[in-house]
Amino acid sequence: MADKNTNKSKVYFSDKYVCKFISEEWLTSKDTSARKYGKIYGVNYHVIEKIQQENGYNIPLSTLSTICFNHGIKLSDFFKLVEKKYGEFLNDGFEYK
Repeated sequence: MADKNTNKSKVYFSDKYVCKFISEEWLTSKDTSARKYGKIYGVNYHVIEKIQQENGYNIPLSTLSTICFNHGIKLSDFFKLVEKKYGEFLNDGFEYK
């Protein structure tokens, strides 16, 4: 019997809300392109586009560290902000999309 979730991808809540925080708090200007944000945060513009997707993406810690460094915030402080904003939704779970 085939798994009904075979063709779906897992969206981890931690990744989703980390990306959502970055999108909502740091990528707010409608006049700034993904390329420009990529230069500001030291990542490829494709990374910015992935972060801005509805469910975010599986963001590597090294990428997150680079973004935080270029935003001028320590990684530990970033996680505190994410937890403060989305703490009720954060757990080790995932959903299929």
